Amino acid sequence: MSEQDSLYYRLGGLESVKFLARILVTRAMLNPTIGHIWNHKTEAEVQEEISGFVEFLGMHWGGPHTYHGPDMATSHRGMGITEEYWDALFADIVTPAYEEFGIPRREAEEVDAFLRSFKSVIVSSPTFKEVLTANPDMDVMEGMKSVGVIWPARASAQSQ
Repeated sequence: MSEQDSLYYRLGGLESVKFLARILVTRAMLNPTIGHIWNHKTEAEVQEEISGFVEFLGMHWGGPHTYHGPDMATSHRGMGITEEYWDALFADIVTPAYEEFGIPRREAEEVDAFLRSFKSVIVSSPTFKEVLTANPDMDVMEGMKSVGVIWPARASAQSQ
């Protein structure tokens, strides 16, 4: 497979991946079901999230990027992402974007399969606050594992 055959280049390269990442995060922030997740994030945090998302997608989709951030399990551990949030993300934001932005079917299916592959390490983690509330003596610097809460229960190869 040549570089031009990678999903990254078939989608249009850096500008297209940046556009997609920016739109998906922006729409998620404005979504009535999941938008509250960003209620206390600063401008810098949101911008860093989008930049990291671009690097993550670029690296995994065959672009010239190196992602240096945490794996998907680590970055979502303790957020309390539910099935409802996950379903809203795809039904309200991700899936409609494919048609809206004219992403060809083959590429849309690849993007969708890639994003959905992380469900097992994103959905159903308890929130960090819930674990702390249940374990007030928890060492917050040691994290949830210090009180026996391991997420995900079994590390997944997809989490990288």
